[in-house]
Amino acid sequence: MLVLLVEDNDDSRDLYRHMLQKLGHHVIEATNGKEALRIAIKQNPEVVIMDLSMPEVDGFQATSALRSIKTFRRTPILAITAYPESHWQDKAEDAGCDALLQKPFTHADLSAVLDKLIAA
Repeated sequence: MLVLLVEDNDDSRDLYRHMLQKLGHHVIEATNGKEALRIAIKQNPEVVIMDLSMPEVDGFQATSALRSIKTFRRTPILAITAYPESHWQDKAEDAGCDALLQKPFTHADLSAVLDKLIAA
């Protein structure tokens, strides 16, 4: 499965890419929301993992923009954040995210959430 990983922190992006690859996914990457939109339109990922707190265009804005494009209305989008889940849950859902995973998360956490999103 082709996954677009959107994360501005280099170390975190490396870790999450490695986790996703161990799960058998092909990973493309973006470092901010603006870049994510450009890459998503060009590469058409099957799943998007979106950090919510990023410079330029944040994850909320990028998710809303993706959802406004017909091609991405049903694409599963997993929000990831270091903030407490209760702090961002409603805002992430309003932007169009399908699930929220709080950092730090384990390989098993990521796998379980992706399995649910893909099955839906």
